[in-house]
Amino acid sequence: MTEISKREGGFPDRNTGPFRQRMNRLGLKGTLLLGIFVPILIAFLVISVLLFVNVGPLVSIRALGSNSLKELGAASVKESVASLNKLGEKIIQEKAEGVARQIEIFLEAHPGLSESALANQSRLKEIAIQRVGETGYTAVHNNKGINYFHVNPKIVGTDLHKLAGKLPEFVQVMEAGLKGASGGYYQWTDIDGKVRPKYMFSTPVEGTELIVAATTYIDEFGKPAGAFLAKVDRMQAVYAEQYRYRFLIFLAIVLIDLAVLLAVIYAFSSSIVRPIRQLSEAADRISMGDLEATVDVEGEGEVARLGQSIERMRTSVKTALERLENRRPITIRK
Repeated sequence: MTEISKREGGFPDRNTGPFRQRMNRLGLKGTLLLGIFVPILIAFLVISVLLFVNVGPLVSIRALGSNSLKELGAASVKESVASLNKLGEKIIQEKAEGVARQIEIFLEAHPGLSESALANQSRLKEIAIQRVGETGYTAVHNNKGINYFHVNPKIVGTDLHKLAGKLPEFVQVMEAGLKGASGGYYQWTDIDGKVRPKYMFSTPVEGTELIVAATTYIDEFGKPAGAFLAKVDRMQAVYAEQYRYRFLIFLAIVLIDLAVLLAVIYAFSSSIVRPIRQLSEAADRISMGDLEATVDVEGEGEVARLGQSIERMRTSVKTALERLENRRPITIRK
């Protein structure tokens, strides 16, 4: 078992431990490259993760910007839809009240009309059935739910209560309007099977048993909000495209920086390692007895001073040996 020396704190001594041994195997150049380049590479990776990647609870800056845009769009659309729906309800209500007032004026101008004669009044039919919004309409029924005027001729003369099986919400809103001015929502299924909400407001015609109902799809009034949402979607698409473009630029810059940095570190480490290797080779030659080996390290700094020290040592050893040779006694053979 290899004994690991301990520092005063009880920690392994890196000068003699496995860590130092691994670093020695790398050599000085490898150690410099590893010690300088790897931390910088890790820093670039951390910055890239923070900018572009979601990790656990951490949200990237890119995702943060996208999410903020989505949240802003969703909040704005929600508020806009709510406001436009309220405005739509008000428009439908005013339409019902306006038609009721027009019918009231018509009946005042034609006193004595019986209920059976109402359906034959073409002018009254024009007043009773008017457009609401893009696809909506007004209709007239009495306080018992019997329809007098409707855009669908098949509904005329029928008891609207009979629709409770197919349209229970509609009948519920209609019954509330039989007791006084009232409005409410109900679901309507289109021909294509799509279910959309409608709003209906009912108001009585003063002095009669007639009730005017105005109804249409409430989402007709929220189309501006839908256009805004589409604009937000386009903004997100532009944002995503800009993100991809900037990410590619960022990636190219990082790769170029890392390549330049690696080249600079390699050149720097080589400028340090090369003279050290020269000194090592010169020291080996001197140790083998080659005192003519020259130590030539240009420049300044620690390595140059080390070279000068080795050169002085070589000169001193050579001079000492020469003096020793000169002091040997001359032996004369007989």
